[in-house]
Order: sequence, then C-alpha cells, then structure tokens
Amino acid sequence: MTFLRARHCAATAITAALAIGGLASTPASASTRTAVAPVVQTLPEASKRTYILGCGWNESRNGERAYYEHCATNTDVWIQVKRFPRSDYHRCVGPGRTNLDLDATGAWYDSTYRGGLCSHPGDTGP
Repeated sequence: MTFLRARHCAATAITAALAIGGLASTPASASTRTAVAPVVQTLPEASKRTYILGCGWNESRNGERAYYEHCATNTDVWIQVKRFPRSDYHRCVGPGRTNLDLDATGAWYDSTYRGGLCSHPGDTGP
C-alpha cells in the first residue's frame, strides 16, 4: 500500500507540473505551432479510496517505522501519539508523512488539544 501511495503522489505531482508547464519542454520546431492545452488526468475512484485509507496512523511493517499520514494539503494539525512503555504526547504535523517514535503504538488527530491546528510542525506538547 505504501508503494501505491508513493506512485500516486508522484503521478499527481508530475501531472500538476505538466499542467502548469513546469516540466514540459517544447521542441524548437514546435515554436510556430498553436499551443495545445495539456491533458490533466484524474484518478479513478479505487485509487482515491486506496490513498485516503492510508491517511492517519500507519503501523510499523516490514522493518518500516510507524508513521502518521496527514492527507490535507493546507493545514498543520496536532496529533496525539500513544507510546509504550513511555508516556503519550502531542505532536504538530504538517501535510504528508511524519515518522513516529520506534515505540509508538498509535496516533490520531486531536481536535481538543489547542484547537487542533498548529503552526510549527515538529513541535511537541504533553
């Protein structure tokens, strides 16, 4: 599932870059042609569901550390990280993947901690 999410993110980034012209290069012979609008592809519903299912807590598997996947793109949020045998704590995370402690046993968004939103990913609290 991690491989699919990585492929999805890479495909989305490439599609977006092509749509705004960031990676597109026009051959010299094409300078006299009319511009053609880029084709932007959307993901099928099954791919969207697979990506959304990866949001939030992801346990450690196959030697990979446990992590929290924050799928929103425009917010930083507080999550509560559960650890054993050490005590739990809160952590500010930004969009994307945040690797957690080796002894993390769970993590979830905590809307009641300081309003749920934060501004400095990496900050921690009790």
